[in-house]
Order: sequence, then structure tokens, then C-alpha cells
Amino acid sequence: MQRWLTRDWGAKLGAVLLATALWFHAVTEHSYRRALDIPLLIEDPATPAGEASIVLSSAAPSFVRVAVVGTGKDLLRASVDDFLLRVQTPFGPPGRRLSLRLEPTQVESQSELDLYVQDVLAPTDVVVTLDHLEERRVPVRPLVGLRLAESYTQVGPTALDPDSVDVSGPVTHLREIAAIYTDSLFRDGVRDDVDVDLALQVPPGRQLSLGQDRVRVRIDVQELAEYPFLNVPVKVIGGPRGAVAEPSRVTVRVRGGADLIGTLDPENDLRLTVRYAAASDATGGLIEAPPEQLYEIRQIIPARATIVTR
Repeated sequence: MQRWLTRDWGAKLGAVLLATALWFHAVTEHSYRRALDIPLLIEDPATPAGEASIVLSSAAPSFVRVAVVGTGKDLLRASVDDFLLRVQTPFGPPGRRLSLRLEPTQVESQSELDLYVQDVLAPTDVVVTLDHLEERRVPVRPLVGLRLAESYTQVGPTALDPDSVDVSGPVTHLREIAAIYTDSLFRDGVRDDVDVDLALQVPPGRQLSLGQDRVRVRIDVQELAEYPFLNVPVKVIGGPRGAVAEPSRVTVRVRGGADLIGTLDPENDLRLTVRYAAASDATGGLIEAPPEQLYEIRQIIPARATIVTR
């Protein structure tokens, strides 16, 4: 018995494979029904001439489940990209809620296979809300977190190009948006300038369109340096003609990016001042530097000045 099983095993295996192929061919030639999730596109209403534009203000499902009929062979090759169920929303006033019926006749097919959509399974209806269309310019905010390497500093604020973007969509959604944010960017041990394109994100749950989908983000990173500037002039503010600070020149220690500090002109860039009203008595007034500079004034020597009239 065992010899019969092992004798001519190649021919026996070939017969089994042939029988399987014939069975598979016969089975796949029959018609079958298969559930398939295909893309669903709910279009904004077509606006009649002379009317304000109306758009959808509610989210719709991205896919709909349908029943597709065809031979088993074709159904095995069917893809969700072969079909699209498209619905044109009728025009109506803002705030109106509409129930849209999904029908097999609304399905568009790009397939070369012998398939057709027999039924819409779920959802069979979609409820949408209408609203006025509005557009405005909205600022962009970067979601950037840098951890700089030791002895490095960021010079100036993060630069965006552009720093705002056109946003259009339903009035009720647009009024809730204060800014559009970029993708997040986090880096550790940064020693070099950052210059990247980041995608913009539509706030979740909002039916909004952006005029562009990316912005350029630039950050100036420099090695940290501290340097003393000698004989920096001090100007009197609010005094009579001929009022002069005493001393009229001081030493200033500046800390910041090495490249920036190397380009500073102490005669024109540091812009130290003393207020006449505060410096008129014997103790003198504090010497001040402009706020919000790209560098840090660490020390002014001396820190106070009096007023003399020449």
C-alpha cells in the first residue's frame, strides 16, 4: 500500500494541481456579491448667479460601503480606487440641514473590469449643514521646539515665509480660527541654522481650505559670545540744548550670537541713553539700552551718568 502511494508521485501531484486549477477557474467564473468601501465625495452646492457662495459646514464620511457584483475573478481584482460615489449638494440658505440619499446610480466607475454597484449598504443617508463661504488672512504660528547645544543661542525670533495664509470656509468655522499652526518640529543639540519647509495643519473638525499648504521656517542659531565695547556714546533724552551726559562714553559688555556681535558698531548700534529728568541730581540717572534687542546688555560701566551743560 505504501509503495502505491509513493510510486509516480510527480504525476499524482500534477493531477492534483490541474484539478485545483480547473476548480478555481470554474468557481471564479460564477457571479458573486462583495462588500467594498469606496470613497465618498459630497460636493458644495453650485451657486446660482447673483447669490452668495454656500458651502458645507459639517463633516461627511470619507467612505461608503457598497455591494459590488461581478465574477469571482474580477471581484478578486477589484480596488477601492475603481469607484467613487459623488453627490452634488442642492443650493439652500445658510443654516439649513439637508439629508442626502446615497444611491448606486451616483457611483462613478473607472474600472475596466465587468463590475457594477448593486446597493449602497452604509451609510444610506448623510446629513449636511450649509453656511456662507468666507475668506480671510490668518497668521501662521510655528510649533517648533529647539534644545540648543551648550554655548549656542538663537538670534532673533523664528522667521516664517509667509507669516500668514489665506483661509476659506464656512463663516462659523472661520470665526473660530485665530491662527494656523505648522507641523511640529523638535530638535536636540542644535548648533546650526534651521531652514525647513513645514506643512500647515487644518484645525480638526473644521471644513477649511488653505491658500497654500507649506511655509518656510528659518531660525538663526549662533555660537554664544560675550565681548566688551569701549567708548560707547551716551545720549541725553529730554534735556535742553547743550546738555551732555557725564561720562559721555562708557564701556558695555554685550552677550549674544558671535556673528551678530562681530558686526555691531558701538557708535551707532548700541544707542545708550540717559533721561535728563532722572540724571539732574548728584546721584545721576541710570544709563539705558533699547529693549528687545537681538543681543543682551550684560553690564554698563559706569551704570549711571549725571548731566552737564556746555
